[in-house]
Amino acid sequence: MTLISLLIVMALERVTEKAPKWHIHALVGKYITFLQGRSWFNDSASMLSILLIIFAPALLVYVIELIFNNGFVTFALQLSVLWICLGCPITRKNYKHYLQAAVRKDFQACSLHSISLGNDDGDLDKVGQQLVFINYRQYAAVIIAFVLLGVPGVIIYSIAKELQLFTHKLSDCDNNPEQVDDEVMGDCNKENAELVIDQVMHVIDWVPVRLTTVGFMVVGHFSRALTYWLPALVDTESNAKTILTNVAIAAEEVEADQKNCIDEPCILVRLVKRNILFMLVAVSILTMVGAVA
Repeated sequence: MTLISLLIVMALERVTEKAPKWHIHALVGKYITFLQGRSWFNDSASMLSILLIIFAPALLVYVIELIFNNGFVTFALQLSVLWICLGCPITRKNYKHYLQAAVRKDFQACSLHSISLGNDDGDLDKVGQQLVFINYRQYAAVIIAFVLLGVPGVIIYSIAKELQLFTHKLSDCDNNPEQVDDEVMGDCNKENAELVIDQVMHVIDWVPVRLTTVGFMVVGHFSRALTYWLPALVDTESNAKTILTNVAIAAEEVEADQKNCIDEPCILVRLVKRNILFMLVAVSILTMVGAVA
């Protein structure tokens, strides 16, 4: 059922356009607004309160699964949660606009689209790396969480990474108020909450990012990527994005004449696409041997 759910949702995600209001980003925004309205989330949020915010919805869904204990209900929950949490149509659209601007050699527009992809300084040299990280957060990590922990795992990971994104935006809203989403209100100074959620995500990302980079080695240049992957096994300081991009760049060698605003992002995007296919093949094999339901 795990494999079937993944294949159905990924196929639908490619051929249909998901309304933004049904994406996890918008739903977590409403969730945060609800919590702020009741003073359950503020700038002094403790580790315990952050963990409760992240785990409570997952626990609720887990209880629902236990109560109904029905294959159809479980299948419906899997499809619904994966549809909400998997993929990022906004990023796909921004990437398409970025490539169109790059073909026109409109580098100012490229820089603006780079900012929309998450590069605060609009650096065109970091577009490929940011796309690798976005793919990990929106696809690879969600798939791994689903395979390892089921629907509750997907909810835990998705809420945690969106909560991190919101707290980072809010911490900067005094200087850049126009960058804060309309549905996220309240005090902009979230320094304590930002520190806590960063620590939580550092732990949550530890296994998924290392499993994802195994795929990079398999579908890319294995020996070169291995030199970055092995140290990451005992590295407790580097963040997920650093490890991910280091292995990805090593796995997909970019020639000197390809290090431009078009070739390098496209090469790295092809790498992450091959990696997602590899992950689906791995899930298929695990399903056949009975390791995954």
